[in-house]
Amino acid sequence: MTNIDPETPRTTETRTTYDPMTATATEVSRTQVRSNTTAWWVAGIVAVVAIIAVAFMVMSRGQPPAANDQALATASDQGRAQGIAEGAQATAAQDAANVQAAGTQSAQMQAQSDADRAAAARASAEAAANRANASADQAGASKSPSDSAPRNDQQ
Repeated sequence: MTNIDPETPRTTETRTTYDPMTATATEVSRTQVRSNTTAWWVAGIVAVVAIIAVAFMVMSRGQPPAANDQALATASDQGRAQGIAEGAQATAAQDAANVQAAGTQSAQMQAQSDADRAAAARASAEAAANRANASADQAGASKSPSDSAPRNDQQ
């Protein structure tokens, strides 16, 4: 068991004596330990600081609720404003991406439309050429064989 009273001096004694009859030595020594009150002072200061801290926390809770409500309302308004600003930024970024995608899609649609018109013009030109060839063939078939001169492809 330990003694925690700082005022109690602690001593230990050791003495050495020699008994020639029994040829034994007895050792007894004395050590005196002074009490150290610094630890008690530190503990007392820590306790006082803790009591002051608890009193401060109790006093700060006693603020009027209107001040706390006003602080909460201000913080809420600031958070709401920040959320609106971030939402607007996100919307602007999404709109920019949509415009870019629409521009790309529009260019693709324009190119497809041009290709379709070119294909239609080519088909129309081929159809006209086929009609011209067909009418030329009909005109050649309606001529009599005596009217046409023999062709000599050989030279």
